[in-house]
Amino acid sequence: MDNTVRFWNAKSGNQIALGKGHSKWVTSLAWEPYHSSQPGRLRVASSSKDGTVRIWDSVSGRQDMSLSGAKGSVSCVKWGGNGRIYTAAHDKLVRVYSAENGSLLNTLTGHAHWVNHMALSTDHVLRTGFYDETGKSPLTDEEKLAKAKSRFSKAATIQNSIVERLVTASDDCTMYLWEPSTGTKPIARLIGHQKQINHVTFSPDGLYIASAGWDNHVKLWNAGDGKFIATLRAHVAPVYMCCFSADSRLLVTGSKDHTLKVWDVRTAKLKEDLPGHQDEVYAVDWAPDGGRICSGGKDKAVRIWTH
Repeated sequence: MDNTVRFWNAKSGNQIALGKGHSKWVTSLAWEPYHSSQPGRLRVASSSKDGTVRIWDSVSGRQDMSLSGAKGSVSCVKWGGNGRIYTAAHDKLVRVYSAENGSLLNTLTGHAHWVNHMALSTDHVLRTGFYDETGKSPLTDEEKLAKAKSRFSKAATIQNSIVERLVTASDDCTMYLWEPSTGTKPIARLIGHQKQINHVTFSPDGLYIASAGWDNHVKLWNAGDGKFIATLRAHVAPVYMCCFSADSRLLVTGSKDHTLKVWDVRTAKLKEDLPGHQDEVYAVDWAPDGGRICSGGKDKAVRIWTH
């Protein structure tokens, strides 16, 4: 908890730059979408317990902007593909900022307690940028930028319009589904969890939302209208995190009960039980190529699982 943001070379493991500015620990990070970045420059947003979000140049470590306004800890930040940055905070509010100048565009209200987490319908395509299921990478920077833009536009197009949806999860045991570009009124209120919700995510194909909560349950929802689909029951302790496979067919969950579980999304049935961690499993992620799962937990171990 040194309140810093560090940038590393992924190939050599060497530190490139150090960002200093937060007065309390960092809670979340979000890269600038590749298709929105300038040549040779990629920025990252960091949210913090100090109530701010800061935008950094990942090459120099220089701070470009600071987004303020939250009256408590900022628990999560997301950098959208349409020029907006979204923040969720302990003051019960979700804020929408301009990624260009940092101005506050909208405030989304409705939650009655801390907003713990949020997800964008475009998260998967923003994460993978110009990479796709073919495994072929464009050769030039211009080709990479064009492909990243094309993939984002295709994933975000709904009825001939670019639409980026947002889902927020709270300690008030509810979620809200939003379309921030069209207004501040939620599309739907998602209710069903009996305790606070830790994590929420969209499926890569944009059809499903999965949520994980302290009630030991994972729930599936329709990403279009927010309607409940199914409850996934097998964990015997709070579920901390969930992640879809790249093809959206499977979902992996990590829990306080020391296990990961893999679910068939279409049948809502348990497919695999993955024991092995000696303590709580805090983090899970599915590789974009679909072949591996990574998990980390309180036992200080990182485990790689093959699918």
